[in-house]
Amino acid sequence: MKKIIALIALLSCALHADGKERVKDNVKYPYEVRLGWCGYPTADDNDFVGVNNHGFYSYDSAISDIFSDYDGPTYMTGNIVGEMNFHFKKWFTLSVEVAANRIWKHTYYSQTDEPKGRVRGYTATLMPQARFNWIRKDIVKVYSSVGLGVRAGKFDDRDDALIAAQLVPIGINVGG
Repeated sequence: MKKIIALIALLSCALHADGKERVKDNVKYPYEVRLGWCGYPTADDNDFVGVNNHGFYSYDSAISDIFSDYDGPTYMTGNIVGEMNFHFKKWFTLSVEVAANRIWKHTYYSQTDEPKGRVRGYTATLMPQARFNWIRKDIVKVYSSVGLGVRAGKFDDRDDALIAAQLVPIGINVGG
């Protein structure tokens, strides 16, 4: 019984000392807003544009496709991204990312090579992310993050909603 009382007293002293030594984990700014641009969204290209829209010959085409109307090159704006970060602790940030990408191409008449029209489309992504900050200084931040969300888009004959995922094992953020 004496050992149990001594152990409880020892643990309560250790807990009390730990509570006095602990420094409050204040964050300089509770939230952060970011805007950005992604030059070439490969996931949008793979899921909505496809190889045949890049001008490569498809071997499974019929002979009648030689005389059918054709597509010109496909263009994309790249993802324009808005992000809202909520800093709960110095080591943990929850962020919500919204991205939009515009896609378009021209179609042409096969007999005259004159423009027939334009095909337009878009993709939009909504992705919450959990970011774990390893180093957080004024100029440089080193972090890891994981995100899971949804990506929807419409282009040509494809209209779909897909699961979007992102994993950043080691990320470096330079700036304020």
